Amino acid sequence: MFQARRTTGRRRPTSMTIAMVVSGIVIFLLLAVPLIVQVITAFRGPFLPFGVSSARWGVENFVTLWQLREDFWGVLGATGAFVGGSTLLTLLMAFGLAWVTVRTDAPWRRLISVLVIVPYIIPPIVKAQAYLLMLSPESGVLNQLLRLLPFASDVPIDPYAFPTMIVIQALTNVTFPYLMIVPILTNMDGSLEESARVSGASWPQTLRRVTLPMLWPGLLGVTVLTFILGLGSLEVPLLFGQESGRSIFALKLWTLISSNAGELPQYGLAAAWGLVFLVITTIAFAVYLRATRNAERRASVSGKGFRPSTMRMGPWKIPVMVLVAVFVLLTAVLPLLALLWAAITPYPVAFSIDAMLSRTDFGAFGVVLADSEFWVSLGRTVLIAGGSATIAVVFATVLAYGIARSKKTGWVKALDLFASSSVAIPATIAGFAMFLTFMVLNPYIPLAGTLFALVIAYSYRVSIAYRSSYSATLQIRPELEEAALTSGASRFQGFRRIIAPLLMPTVMAVWIQMFILGTNEFTLPAFLATPSSRPLSMYIYAMINPRSAQLYAPDQGAAMALIFTLMVFAIGYGLQWALSRRAIGRTRKTVAAGLPDLAAAAPAPADSATVTLAVQRRRR
Repeated sequence: MFQARRTTGRRRPTSMTIAMVVSGIVIFLLLAVPLIVQVITAFRGPFLPFGVSSARWGVENFVTLWQLREDFWGVLGATGAFVGGSTLLTLLMAFGLAWVTVRTDAPWRRLISVLVIVPYIIPPIVKAQAYLLMLSPESGVLNQLLRLLPFASDVPIDPYAFPTMIVIQALTNVTFPYLMIVPILTNMDGSLEESARVSGASWPQTLRRVTLPMLWPGLLGVTVLTFILGLGSLEVPLLFGQESGRSIFALKLWTLISSNAGELPQYGLAAAWGLVFLVITTIAFAVYLRATRNAERRASVSGKGFRPSTMRMGPWKIPVMVLVAVFVLLTAVLPLLALLWAAITPYPVAFSIDAMLSRTDFGAFGVVLADSEFWVSLGRTVLIAGGSATIAVVFATVLAYGIARSKKTGWVKALDLFASSSVAIPATIAGFAMFLTFMVLNPYIPLAGTLFALVIAYSYRVSIAYRSSYSATLQIRPELEEAALTSGASRFQGFRRIIAPLLMPTVMAVWIQMFILGTNEFTLPAFLATPSSRPLSMYIYAMINPRSAQLYAPDQGAAMALIFTLMVFAIGYGLQWALSRRAIGRTRKTVAAGLPDLAAAAPAPADSATVTLAVQRRRR
């Protein structure tokens, strides 16, 4: 027995164990270390927490925050109204659009579902700039159209009014909750609603007692994530908030660490601000987890009896389609037209036939295409987005597999929650925490301001890849790996040759999604980029920002934004097209060969002989 124990004690960790440990360490470094540095900064010193002799432990930053409590309550109230109001409007629009495309007999539902996604490919800073151009008091195309109405004033919509900012923020974020609500409505069994109506319930009673209770867990999750997304958004507060005079949290944090004339950046006070809002988002995330812990009780998909129902719209069809057309006009058509008009006019001028014939030219597009800094910034954007998507997807997939196949102990559940936690961290807090971390590490590891620092920062959205890979792993029956182990393969070989090919479609889809998110990212580089490492989104902001005197060229900025949008559209849909073609080609090849395809197979039970044959074929 003693010898057996000694043999057990000398057992070396397997390759799979090492891969999971490395993945866990990488995700810990991505998520925990920046937040720890931010917490230390909040409690130690007015500037950086390490390497500064004057730094002391204490609550000085929180005392300062309390002494400025009028400013604190003002920022808290403005942020609550801005994020809460925009979240409410976003959810109403997203739910309405999802309801029309999934649960009604409205015409052109497929076309509507495509048009709703179009704003998703427009970078957020470009959308914010487009709305600023649309609402210009003199030359804005939307204000021009509204002035045609008999009861309109000279400036129908004030672009810098606080309600305008809320509506613009809501319009820019509709696609994300729409994409999350569609599957919730699709998977809801309509027979329960029909039973309620047959029993005499009215539509409001059916909605209140049947529909909303069934959708409650899913809608609560969408609400929390949309709120956190709005809290971390810097684009609209940066372009509109400075002129309106309302201090939103994201803008406040960005201002505190920006160097103004005669003032030092207030890192400690900014860390205290970030810590307060991080506690708020953590509480919101915890409430969501508690409210959805028994979500399976409301499941309505029950097998062959399941059937989604559609509602006949009748006389409401025309009004609903008009509202959908207005939404598409405001989120896709007019923003792109405003950008095009700004790009072909040398200075802001109202749209007219005379102006179009005498004052327009396309020279800004030629200048942009001949600008070497444009191509360098574009190359940085592709490098940062591709590198961060690869890091997040690879390590998240390995860790998700390990956790999905482990016993559900307390440690495993805690690790699962930790790997999923980055969705609860607003982008502004993540960007600021990464900024502090690289400043602290810079004397030892000079990463601050480099492309590698941006790649690491972009990878903090690892939870998106982790949750997708975790769900995909659960759909693969463990008998496949057991058969591979029985055939002599190690656990790592089983993962690499059996599980990884099965997960590949999900992994590639998530990689494309994260790549597009990376190309559109603006908040993180706003905290981390320097002129030598800035991606294209920051270069566009420099072109449209009047404060950047040397680079300020609004017509070239608008032309650059249009070219950038077309490139993101081409790259995103090109990758999706290549992925679908690869899947179709693999299916045809498999059918022609008369053999089951492991990578495309559904997660159905397979006998050990088939898996053994697959392992042997891949070994050759």
